[in-house]
Amino acid sequence: MTPYYEKTYDDIRIFYADDFYFPAHLHNHMEMLYVVNGTIAVSIHNLSKELKEGDFAIIFPNTIHSYELNKTNTPCRILLTVCSLKLTNNFFKKITSNYPLDPFIPSEKLHENVGFAMTEIEKEHYHGSDLNVCSALIHLILSRTIPMLDLAKNQDLQNYDLTYKIASYVSEHFQENLTLTELANHLNVSKYYLSRMFSSKFNTSFNQYVNCIRVNYALTQMQLTDYTLTRISIDSGFESQRTFNRAFKEIFHLSPSEYRKRVMLPT
Repeated sequence: MTPYYEKTYDDIRIFYADDFYFPAHLHNHMEMLYVVNGTIAVSIHNLSKELKEGDFAIIFPNTIHSYELNKTNTPCRILLTVCSLKLTNNFFKKITSNYPLDPFIPSEKLHENVGFAMTEIEKEHYHGSDLNVCSALIHLILSRTIPMLDLAKNQDLQNYDLTYKIASYVSEHFQENLTLTELANHLNVSKYYLSRMFSSKFNTSFNQYVNCIRVNYALTQMQLTDYTLTRISIDSGFESQRTFNRAFKEIFHLSPSEYRKRVMLPT
């Protein structure tokens, strides 16, 4: 399991993840997903699909998307690439001015170059990340996938969608003492209406949603740094390490120290 938070200023990030989970969120990078084995449920904008081995999905910038935990006992492994738009070369304009009506490409229609290129980007990134090489491989992937997508012009409708505004505001303020009342005031809606929105659109409560964003951000810090868990809990927006421990265990069924001891750096 290697969850992550995508509020990043890196030009590219690519990694394998097992039994991956992340609630509805968005970012200004492009994201590509390749299923190595198993199955995973993915939602992109208003479309949801269970992807299987060899399937591919592309997520254009500022598009709400989420990943669901595998409900079966079958192991699932995916390869994720999150990259800056400057690495998309000639596809930059097309990606920023359009969106795919269906962002999923099944394995039987996917060109063999795509899986190869995703794997090679991960190898390149792991061994030094020459951005020119990564950009060339990304261009190869886009050359094989974009022509297969039915693209529609952006009308900036997402900017007026309340779900988009919620995800965007929380992604910018989760490290603060964010409350439902503050979010409701910012969006100019009642907190009761907003609470119902979380239940209907995000399938969770406001507090659970924010805590999940914070926990996944904390996991990134556990992966990339040797910071103490106390510092990580504070940086992630939790009031205390005790609150962090409780939220972490509710999601992943083990404590942060147990998780770090098992798969990360020593505490």
